[in-house]
Amino acid sequence: MTRLDVYLKDHFKTRSKAQDAIKEGRIKVNDIVIRKPGFDVSENDTVYIEPISQEYVSRAAYKLIAAFDAFQIDIKDQVVLDIGASTGGFTQVCLDHGAKKVYALDVGHLQLDADLEKDERIVKMEGYNARHIDSKDFKENIDFICMDVSFISSKTILEALFEKLSFKHIAFLIKPQFECGPQALDKHGVLKNKKIEEQIVIDLKRYMMRYFRQVQTIKSPIKGRQGNQEYVLYAKEVR
Repeated sequence: MTRLDVYLKDHFKTRSKAQDAIKEGRIKVNDIVIRKPGFDVSENDTVYIEPISQEYVSRAAYKLIAAFDAFQIDIKDQVVLDIGASTGGFTQVCLDHGAKKVYALDVGHLQLDADLEKDERIVKMEGYNARHIDSKDFKENIDFICMDVSFISSKTILEALFEKLSFKHIAFLIKPQFECGPQALDKHGVLKNKKIEEQIVIDLKRYMMRYFRQVQTIKSPIKGRQGNQEYVLYAKEVR
């Protein structure tokens, strides 16, 4: 018997990518979707890999795609600000959905995918702390914001956005493990208290309702790497 992620390693660039494909539900063993990388398979099992039409530079891309599908988000010909762009998964999704231009902002350096760097529709903003965002740093008005940040409460960034920018709609990841105190996490950094998790989502929805008339959330189809349940919040119709 062999672990499923090990069995698949020759089909993906890395074992980590094989694990991502498993968690995304793209792997079937004997016609059954398997989401556990440690699932044991034998040479007698039939393993099927569901192809994807577009290879994205990060697994986070599929979290935003789920929101675009669920909420029918339209950003055609719009100017987008991607906060926490990292390798560019969200940026890639936005371009695929017709964005005219994407400002790819991240506090880090040298993370954006090399192929995306060549795309003239992308403006790379490295070493930029979104807490200190300024409208003067953008040539156009921002239409849509997408955000994926870690190790910080999303409210910290949102407060700066509402103070400094005007925009029409926003989609961002809610990561309860970074919204609660460390005392609520287990030794692996996982929030297992569902009541705390649910209250965090409720509180963020209420906060966003101050600024938008429509606020919706869905569970992310892909959990965080440590196994935390994440959510995607979408807000539109500015008050």
